[in-house]
Amino acid sequence: MTDWVGYRDKGHLPVKVSEKAPGCAVRRQLINQPESADGWADGIRGLTDNRTIFRWFCRLATLTTQPDGDVLRKAIGATRAIGGKELSRFANSGGLSDRLIVPFVAVSMMVNARLDIPKITATPYRFADMHDNFEKAISLLSEETIPSSAREAFEIMVGKQYIRTILSDAGYLAEAAQIGQNVSAYTRWMRKTVYGAEVRGVTDQWTFAIGHMVVLAYLIKGQDLQVFDFNSVKVWRGRIANRFLWDQMQGLSRNLEIVEPGSVFADNHSSQNLEWVDGRFVDYFEACGVVADRAGNVAGAILDRPVPSHPALVAFYDRSGIAPDDRIVTVHCREAGYRVNERHDLRNANVVEYLPALNELVEQGYRVIRLGDRTMTPLPATDGVIDYATSALKSPELDVLLPATAAFHIGSSSGLSLVPLLYGTPCLFLNWYPFDLLPWGRGNWTVLKPIEALADRQPVIDRVSYAALGRMRERRLLNSFGYDARDLNASEISQAVAGFARTLDTAILDPDRSADNIGRIVVADRAGLRDLV
Repeated sequence: MTDWVGYRDKGHLPVKVSEKAPGCAVRRQLINQPESADGWADGIRGLTDNRTIFRWFCRLATLTTQPDGDVLRKAIGATRAIGGKELSRFANSGGLSDRLIVPFVAVSMMVNARLDIPKITATPYRFADMHDNFEKAISLLSEETIPSSAREAFEIMVGKQYIRTILSDAGYLAEAAQIGQNVSAYTRWMRKTVYGAEVRGVTDQWTFAIGHMVVLAYLIKGQDLQVFDFNSVKVWRGRIANRFLWDQMQGLSRNLEIVEPGSVFADNHSSQNLEWVDGRFVDYFEACGVVADRAGNVAGAILDRPVPSHPALVAFYDRSGIAPDDRIVTVHCREAGYRVNERHDLRNANVVEYLPALNELVEQGYRVIRLGDRTMTPLPATDGVIDYATSALKSPELDVLLPATAAFHIGSSSGLSLVPLLYGTPCLFLNWYPFDLLPWGRGNWTVLKPIEALADRQPVIDRVSYAALGRMRERRLLNSFGYDARDLNASEISQAVAGFARTLDTAILDPDRSADNIGRIVVADRAGLRDLV
């Protein structure tokens, strides 16, 4: 007879735990300490029975709104063994503002082919007429989910985004792309048809991070250039990540206004949202590239390059010992400290591997300035390298002015590394991940974070395979498919920096604006660096 440890409910469904079951110690601890969301996720990974997986996931859903993609995928698969009534009860146990429970049920029904998706997609549903959250979850899959108020319209948009996020996080990329089109089409339809206005409203999610602000700057510039189908931008009042950059953005258009939250229908920022450009939906970065082309500047700038006499720069030169005519290279290597979130772990890199390349730049006469924040790993004291990120020199003005005036910028998958693109500064992006968005600019290089097979460390070097694997945002999920991502090593970084620096004297005099505004995409193999084919 199996020796059972026992039952412990604590307000949830009771679960039997066997001493001999995989992960028993973890699960036994969890029964007594149900506040441990990370441990519960690990316990789910050791389960094999679908109904047990689902019950444990129901518990986990009471503790977190963002379980990792590996657990999400396992729980979605487990719902094949769960009846519709039980899924309905689960959906109705959460509120529509919950970013996990209601959208999870919609995803499970969709992925496991328990719904006629083409029919639902084409059927109009009046959201207020749905009887409960389960029905509302299904109606969110329609391309015509009809609201009865502006508040409800925003609620519908966010619900659709949550569905897409769960699909993407769990590695259902084709389904996520399908819902992504749904979200963007719905948002555009609401803005144009229901409200009868060509006004683009955006929430303060567009201004609370500096990378979001960069994309917003291109939207503002693009509406004046008639790239988009709106002719004014209204931003909900809220936090602004960098006031200096915001002041710069004010000059991009007269049709920019700060408004009270909720006063206009607005969309929130998501890296997976799409923009309507020239009769089709494109990702944000491709839209930025179109705007940069239409702006007419050869380097792709939409803001004027600051002059060396700017007071903040003059003060910096005086305190740092850098001269106005020195050749400056700015560097930003994303680390985990600024925004601690395991979901973004694959975007981070180890700055120590950059040091040999930075020393080589100093030997060539450059002055190197490391950008970032004070949580970053301090750099060793090196002549010609200024660790601005951890210094007393740091200011909102210089966060923008330094990369805006650099000879070139070495960036990573970070919002700060998009700032130099506004000013036409040449950019070399290293350890770029994920593959959803690729930086714009014909003269720029993007060196992808290497992905390798776990079995034999064989690198992924073809575009189709990398595009699929490189869209998985979490390491555990990537590992579950038999692959992992690693940081570029010092030799690869040095090769990239030296190669890119040699291209700076090659001016793009008359770029072909009929092609996509994107530069070289590079991947690492065992022989070094090569173009992604």
